[in-house]
Amino acid sequence: MGSGAMGSLFGGFLAESGVDLILIDKKSTVNVIRKHGLEITGISGDHHIKVKATEKPSEVGLVDLVLIIVKAYDTERAIIDARPLIGENTWVMCLQNGLGNEEIAARIIGKEKIIRGTTTNGAILEKPGKITHTGAGETIIGRCYGPNTSEVDKIARMITESGLATSVAQNIYGVVWEKALVNAGINPFGALTGLRNGALLDIPEIVVSMKELVMEGMNVAYKLGVHILSDPVEKTFEVARETAQNKNSMLQDIEKGKRTEIDFINGAISQYGEKHHVPTPMNNLITALVKGLEKRTTKTTRKR
Repeated sequence: MGSGAMGSLFGGFLAESGVDLILIDKKSTVNVIRKHGLEITGISGDHHIKVKATEKPSEVGLVDLVLIIVKAYDTERAIIDARPLIGENTWVMCLQNGLGNEEIAARIIGKEKIIRGTTTNGAILEKPGKITHTGAGETIIGRCYGPNTSEVDKIARMITESGLATSVAQNIYGVVWEKALVNAGINPFGALTGLRNGALLDIPEIVVSMKELVMEGMNVAYKLGVHILSDPVEKTFEVARETAQNKNSMLQDIEKGKRTEIDFINGAISQYGEKHHVPTPMNNLITALVKGLEKRTTKTTRKR
């Protein structure tokens, strides 16, 4: 579900490896993919991949796995649209940025078959059907509600064999929160300043503010009982250094005049904090600032 940068990356690699896969997206995008296939360039070489695509999930029938790779604010719509695909033995994996995607899915289809995932691969959507693979990373998956099973291991092997290294975590919530905290520290400052990740570290005031954002998020995570193995503050600075030349996804959204995922990153930290009485003044402020920037830069009027 979804053929943006990450949807095209995972869909393309899986299809190229022989997996029977169908991309589902809006009609205009589907028409391009049907006519020209997927073109992937960048660090993984040049790939031109023929892949099935449709805008009508009802025409597909039941499947083994539904892979949700849409923007977090489209999760609800994607899960509802995916209902015709989901049978008794279907797994649904939310492989997305941000917090709370699995909760949205669980409200619609129940908890039993939901898998959560994160990835540190980098990709840019140049245009429908064409992406650049900008950074190789690891994908980590695991069940949100209950212990992992042999089916989860099988899915991880399938994705790894396609060329995208994937492992299974017993503590997937810790993994999801760690990535969300890193994104909370880096992404909004990139969006607000227009700077690439590494350049943010050249400004001492931003470095201090990044740390404050992440530490607020850590306090919320601890209140929720989420176990995070590494130090998210150090991880944030490490990721910024390792991806120094990257324009993060929130900055890319702003530059394209699109809605950002701020509500599911810093905004989600603020919401969880308010619910559990943990102060998050920096995340509150940064969320408001990015929403103001969205208001100025979005190309179309939309309902919240």
